[in-house]
Amino acid sequence: MSGSDPTTVALVEALASAHRTVESLTAQNEALQADVRQLTRLVEGLQRQVAELLARQPAPSSAAPDASSNAGAGTPEPRNDRPSSITPPKRRKETKRPKRKPRRGPPPAHLERDTEEIPVRDCPSCGSTNLAELPPEVSEKLDYVRAHVRVRRTVRQSVRCRGCRTLTTAPLPPTALPGGSMTASFLSHVAYQKCGLHLPLARIAEDLRHQGVTMASSTLCDVMKHVARLVEPIVDRIVKRLFASGLLHTDGTGLKVLEPGKKGKHRGQIAVFCNEELTAFHFSPSKHGKHFEKFLRVGTKRAYRGWLVADAASNMDLLYRDGHIVECGCWYHLRDKFEEAQPGAPTRAEEALAWIGAVFDVETEADEADDTAEVRLTRRRRESRVLVERFEQWMVEARKEFLPDEELYKATQYYRNHRTALLRFLDDGRIPLSNNLAERELGVIGRGRKNYLFAGSDEGGRRLGQVYTVVRTCQRLGIDPFAYLADVLPRLSVMRANREPGLLDTLVPWTWKAARSSA
Repeated sequence: MSGSDPTTVALVEALASAHRTVESLTAQNEALQADVRQLTRLVEGLQRQVAELLARQPAPSSAAPDASSNAGAGTPEPRNDRPSSITPPKRRKETKRPKRKPRRGPPPAHLERDTEEIPVRDCPSCGSTNLAELPPEVSEKLDYVRAHVRVRRTVRQSVRCRGCRTLTTAPLPPTALPGGSMTASFLSHVAYQKCGLHLPLARIAEDLRHQGVTMASSTLCDVMKHVARLVEPIVDRIVKRLFASGLLHTDGTGLKVLEPGKKGKHRGQIAVFCNEELTAFHFSPSKHGKHFEKFLRVGTKRAYRGWLVADAASNMDLLYRDGHIVECGCWYHLRDKFEEAQPGAPTRAEEALAWIGAVFDVETEADEADDTAEVRLTRRRRESRVLVERFEQWMVEARKEFLPDEELYKATQYYRNHRTALLRFLDDGRIPLSNNLAERELGVIGRGRKNYLFAGSDEGGRRLGQVYTVVRTCQRLGIDPFAYLADVLPRLSVMRANREPGLLDTLVPWTWKAARSSA
């Protein structure tokens, strides 16, 4: 170009600059068009919501215009939110059960009766006392006698042998707190109030103060610590029985933890591990996945082996490395992803929810038929597998019409990322379709957290999880936690000194319940 005309060089440079400007404007135009498409879908979704709200209003008069019909007039549906060519199946019609009127029956027969007799002294009409007695009229009402604190006084006889002069004192009966000033019933009351009724220890102390007993919250903390120490072997047996089942549900929730001696707090976690019978809670000072590994004993001889129904949290990825724990996905979490996409793509999101609902309908029919695991698996392979395959075809078509940053595309990507875990239910009839069991059990901690707000320390959180494990397992087995702890704590306190073979097997909740039922 050294011999070129300067005018020609300037012209070439101007053309190159104009070309770069055109490319930049084209990219900006494409980005703006994508924003317009997304906003159009958002507006269309809002218009649908407005139409639904207007439809719920009372019907207008004949002279008034139909607002619901004009709400979307003149606004065509977005091109990429029109109904799919793959029509979703019709949902199973739910039969509404008629509401039963509450029946107020007589008070239970096993309750104690306190009888009050009201005599008639004379005739209210003439004042005569010459009365003939007739069958009385009896009415029964529920009454409440407030729980109260009492003192248990133990008198042990002391004797001296007249022959050998040996002094003998009657031994103390087993007690949950040797050398302490509280019985097993008192310890059980505190533990049940805290982990069964979710009351803060300060509120329990306040109730005791109204009954004339002044007790500091720190003393009640020591009570919880002692109860947690006693029930440790019971917790170990519950966990062992859970591991033997081969199918666990798990989830976790945060719990604020104070730092003793310091200002501030940190975020701990209580994780739940449960099956259809038992529940165990495990506290950890953080949400790191190593705490899940520690509880499940990953990499040891006593490690859990089997299915684990969980959400797709990244802190659980370490559990599936060696293949001994098999991940099972949750379809309710998948459903939530498509619900989040409804404002931007209402038509396609509703179709996705219809597909997922049809899969759940198969499970509902299996539940109503009381299918065994083998029959349920046959039903799933006959019906659910076809639905899943067509749902996947629907998602392939839907992905082509949405951008990667849109919610519906993200929902389909969630399925692709966790497809193997989500389809695990097609391999065995015992694997559930969702993780709702763990969600419900974790609600126990959520209700308590609203009351006591935080744990006093990491050690306090660990003790709280242990006591919660025993109390919640008793509740799920239909056992009164207070009665169980009051009976078991004294025997647990002398278990090490007794060393009776098999004693612990008789104290676990399911064995204790069976023994009480047979008695």
